[in-house]
Amino acid sequence: MNIKHVCPFLFLLSILFSCVQDVNLEYKHESKLCLNCILNPDSIITASLTLSHALDYSGKFEAVNNAVITLYEEDNIIGTLKLKSNGKYFLNQRPVSGKTYHIVAESTGYESLKANTTVPEKPTIEYTKDTTAIIENLNVPIFDLNVQLFDKKGKDNYWLYITYIVGGIKYGGNSKEINAPYVDTFNRYIDSDSKYGFRHFLQIRMSDEGYDGQNLEFTIPDNVVYLDYKAQHFLNADEHYDKYIQTTLIKRMSENDDLPFYEPVQIYSNIENGYGIFGSCAITTIKL
Repeated sequence: MNIKHVCPFLFLLSILFSCVQDVNLEYKHESKLCLNCILNPDSIITASLTLSHALDYSGKFEAVNNAVITLYEEDNIIGTLKLKSNGKYFLNQRPVSGKTYHIVAESTGYESLKANTTVPEKPTIEYTKDTTAIIENLNVPIFDLNVQLFDKKGKDNYWLYITYIVGGIKYGGNSKEINAPYVDTFNRYIDSDSKYGFRHFLQIRMSDEGYDGQNLEFTIPDNVVYLDYKAQHFLNADEHYDKYIQTTLIKRMSENDDLPFYEPVQIYSNIENGYGIFGSCAITTIKL
């Protein structure tokens, strides 16, 4: 082989092999407290407390059972959450819509965490049902649910979802698709087989931006109820829980994408000196 051809070949090989090397990623992580607590006027107060772990650790989260978790309503202490089991805490009280709450979690050896939330009001709903067809063999109606949501002054963040019971087992899922200007499109995707040509991933978010204090009217079409129980829920989330739900859905959408690589999504947290979420919501339910 001519030396003029050999040298470029050897040079190319040296470049290729010099670029291949093992890369050891170091995941240095200092564990912090991780609190998850969503206040709801219809439920007693519950929270879970664990330790955060490094990205390269795939085991279970370690529960924190020796913490002191104090809850304040406005500026007054209303109680200390009691340990139930395995990092689960509770306080046998119900939060109040319109009130602001402050939580502090302390555990020896870790920086104390804290966060705030203001509990929103329940959505005010009126509705009618219009039967559009009958499933003959079951004698079950198909109906449109016509909804009026009376939005109050101030920013509100609404989420729609359904629950149903079959054979004593409770299930949950996204609402029927609706076509209204108040619907957020961040989790919308094209589906030519659907009624409107699109669907929403898992849940439907509605915002009163541009419609503050107005009557939000929309129709949830083609409802069929032949189960033990089925309900449509309208959830009003505070700003923190709203952002938490959004980023969680965006992350799940990224993970479900067909692309082999996707941009990491940071789940929203309002916890100071730690991780997790301290938010609130209020829910209005229609039995279908």
